[in-house]
Amino acid sequence: MSIGVATTHAALSILNAIPTGIGGAIGIDLKVKAIVKLTSKGNAIIESWAPSGRVRPPRKLVEELVRLARRHGYEGGFYAKVDSSIPIAVGLKSSSAVVNALIHALLRALGKEVSPTNIAKLGVDIAKKSKLTITGAFDDSLASLLEGVFITDNIRVKILKHYRFNDELYAVIIVPNNSNPINNVNPNIFAKYKSHYLSAISFALRGNWLKAMTINGLATMNALGLSMKYSKLIEKILGLSSIKAIGVSGKGPAFFCCNK
Repeated sequence: MSIGVATTHAALSILNAIPTGIGGAIGIDLKVKAIVKLTSKGNAIIESWAPSGRVRPPRKLVEELVRLARRHGYEGGFYAKVDSSIPIAVGLKSSSAVVNALIHALLRALGKEVSPTNIAKLGVDIAKKSKLTITGAFDDSLASLLEGVFITDNIRVKILKHYRFNDELYAVIIVPNNSNPINNVNPNIFAKYKSHYLSAISFALRGNWLKAMTINGLATMNALGLSMKYSKLIEKILGLSSIKAIGVSGKGPAFFCCNK
């Protein structure tokens, strides 16, 4: 039977879309690999592994992938294996990366080649139906598949800006032991800092996405009540001239700093 293989990657937040609907993300070099093998039996099986060990995929995600296969005229089953180097539920876009890797690998197994942008849109749709996202995360979905910075309108599923750059950018990421699953997130906690997020959007749309990244990251840190936890670290980091951006990514609690 046919086999499809696909690779995606993690991402860091430039704009948290929860308070405004406008999101931004950039991919980072933490990989997800999915292998999908079509089977004669009609059932679908997904085995998924993350740094913390085996992860049970949501039943709704499995059902949506089966529906995708049926829409392409395939009535059989499939076995999928996911190997991810992305810590889960810490703000590094593991859901987008895993969903997109599975979609791409499944479509390849079916002999379908789909553009990365259309895979990203499929990923948004399936993630929404599987309740893996609050905003649709079109920015995260694109950043998990392609290079560069993506600023998106997640409500309209539209790309606002795509910045490519040739400079090497490095990220140091601190991943605490605790996680922050999507069903634990209260979207209202970000509203208090909406003016900061709007400021970040303004910088991002004008091309200064690194400054936007910091404004957004610090606003998210405050919204999540992580300011005291990282205050001493931030004080030291800000004294380094090479640092270009800092903050908390996504819904946290992963903290990052970027330098060239």
